[in-house]
Amino acid sequence: MKSRTTKVTLAASAVTLLCVGASLSASPQVIAETLGRDVHAFAPMDPSTYPNNTEQPPAKAMDAATASRQHSTMTKNGSWSASPAETEPTQRPEAPSSTVEIAGSGDPEPSEEPSVEPDPQPTAEASRIESKLSESQPSPEPTKAQDAEEPIPEDLESPDSMTVIVNKLRPLPEDFAPDDLVELPDQMGTDTYELREPAAEAAKELFAAAREDGIELTVVSAYRSYAYQQELYDNYIAEHGSEVTNEMSAMPGHSEHQTGLALDVDSPDGQHTLQQSFGDTEAGQWLAEHAHEYGFVIRYPQDAQEITGFSYEPWHLRYFGEQYAKHIAEGSGVAETEFGLPPAPDYAS
Repeated sequence: MKSRTTKVTLAASAVTLLCVGASLSASPQVIAETLGRDVHAFAPMDPSTYPNNTEQPPAKAMDAATASRQHSTMTKNGSWSASPAETEPTQRPEAPSSTVEIAGSGDPEPSEEPSVEPDPQPTAEASRIESKLSESQPSPEPTKAQDAEEPIPEDLESPDSMTVIVNKLRPLPEDFAPDDLVELPDQMGTDTYELREPAAEAAKELFAAAREDGIELTVVSAYRSYAYQQELYDNYIAEHGSEVTNEMSAMPGHSEHQTGLALDVDSPDGQHTLQQSFGDTEAGQWLAEHAHEYGFVIRYPQDAQEITGFSYEPWHLRYFGEQYAKHIAEGSGVAETEFGLPPAPDYAS
């Protein structure tokens, strides 16, 4: 009797468990529709989703270990069977590691930075392209050193400028006198002559170089004041008349001798003093070839009277400095032309 009661109890328990399992596996929507109530979607294992029960905290998500274990499911005949989890945990892609493992070591080592290869040598084509680009670049602004090489002086006007141009259209003030006049050595002439200091130093070098080449020179005129030029000009007018005088001598204020930068030279024998034939002498030819090397030029060259205003004077030297004297001598030989000045054949009326 006792054994039968036990069997009945076990059977009742099995039926009860079967009902419970069926209710758990049934969809909430199906149950609700069967009972005729509003549908409330809820999870059996999450109390917070139950109807009218929002105070319960949400169920915690299963960790990976729990989700990967097998679950027990009751079959229709009341027995339990093990089955794998219905849902596999989503695996997140692993971020690429910036470290590499070295065999035999448990700690990862930082990966080395890629080595930077040196730039290859430029090819011939690259060199040509670079050359063309360089040619297309604008020229740099002139430097001070380049400015010093300009062939036209900045100051052609000031009476005390080393490059002042004096002619029949460009007079000097009556009261102008250089303040740096020095006497030339006695051996350079038979009288006392003065030049501005830079011109005097250059004249001494010129005479010394000529002497080394076997050429003897002597000074016959150098600085002249305005008053002295007035006296000289009046004497020429009285002797030769104004037309001839104006071709060979300057009116006061228009003479380069007043600048202290001009001198007249001759040979010691005096056979060609202040004569155009001096240009045919050995001394005259040497001066025409070498004077510019010491900063002097033949100021009134041949066939330039329509520009300079004076006839050919191979004995008349004018100091400009080596840079500008070389520019004039290697050009037309005429200062007005090389410095971009208009011709001055006659005095202004």
